Amino acid sequence: MHVVIGNSTAVQAFQAGVQAVTAALKDLPTQLTPRLALAFCSGDLDAHGFYAGIRQLLGDWVPVVGGSAMGLCWAQQCVTEGPCAAVVILAGDDWEWQLATSQDIYRDPHLSGEVLAGQLPSLPDSRCLLVLFDSIRFAATAQNPPVLVPSGPMISGVHHPRLKHLPLFGAGLIGDPQFNLTWQFSGDGVSRHSASALQLAGQFQVASCIMHGCVPLSNRHFTVTDVFGQYLYQLDNEPIVPLLDRLTGSQEWRHLKHSPSGAPLPVTTLALARPLGDDSDEQQLVTRLMTGVMPGDDAVMLFEADFIKGQQVMLMRRDPQLMLQSARDNTTRLLAQIKENGQQGRLALYFDCGGRMSAISGSDGEEAEIVRDLCVGAGIPFLAIYTGVEIAPLQGASYGLDWSGVLVILTQ
Repeated sequence: MHVVIGNSTAVQAFQAGVQAVTAALKDLPTQLTPRLALAFCSGDLDAHGFYAGIRQLLGDWVPVVGGSAMGLCWAQQCVTEGPCAAVVILAGDDWEWQLATSQDIYRDPHLSGEVLAGQLPSLPDSRCLLVLFDSIRFAATAQNPPVLVPSGPMISGVHHPRLKHLPLFGAGLIGDPQFNLTWQFSGDGVSRHSASALQLAGQFQVASCIMHGCVPLSNRHFTVTDVFGQYLYQLDNEPIVPLLDRLTGSQEWRHLKHSPSGAPLPVTTLALARPLGDDSDEQQLVTRLMTGVMPGDDAVMLFEADFIKGQQVMLMRRDPQLMLQSARDNTTRLLAQIKENGQQGRLALYFDCGGRMSAISGSDGEEAEIVRDLCVGAGIPFLAIYTGVEIAPLQGASYGLDWSGVLVILTQ
């Protein structure tokens, strides 16, 4: 497996596609032929124009998989505002891929996942599944938070018993902080409200870790007592909005931070977490953000519609310093494990929640740069994609996560 990465910050989308591919091909040995391209561009760029620029150089037969990104971070630069694009080109004959796609995922995410699974074969040397889908069902407005496509039903549909043994990674894609509709590159075209599943197989291994950065407000566990889809009404039989007012001592948590354009961003200080194991182990937490308070203070809207009555959750405070430390500690630990196993990383993909950008989280610097510097220092081609939802395996299953970073490294 040989991997090269190119990038661009060109304002014109077609030019960005040409520049990114040109930069990548410059580092590809002449005897190797591109076999697969992973491509991402910010919402500032026209996805169709960017895709056309890629095709200008790669031709029509190399599959292009990817889509919208809130921002990108590569070896030389971390771009969290303005146009940016990147293309990862994979070559070599010691690995294989299979691609599945599904449309209109907002109608039935679980069925869309099953459609993806039905297109994927049972390869004997399969290593992982990479799933990408459009996060946005309905875009946010100045009055209402966005309505998102839940990752849980999608994941359960993809993880057919025939594929259950494969670790599933990926992301729900988002193109900007305003939660506008997204685009996706689905192999041979540009689509919307779609999903892609990439099955990778061959002579390589997969290593991964999860970065969080939340601390419990207390040791108290709450029981979900009233929830409907993405709307959480009560914890411990108490209305959640006044409960959070009381627990935090003010109403400041519910005042949505706004982007420079005035569009709403997710609640910036609080989150909810469902522990799957030891509460003190951040690798075993499924974190959920709140995208806003509903009119009338009746409920909060969750990033994911997967809470059910009777579940135990913890109230978390998002800690920018802990986020930075988590990124450093977990990346260092993972790279040490790879080295100890006598492996060398061939590609590092970091699916990073857009809410972890310093402009939103309030951190001193970009935590993706910490992960990047460590991976690049270990000689691993690196790309971070700022996303809406991050997908990673936990305790034998895979989950969509919020305000998390998922680092996936292919090694040989």
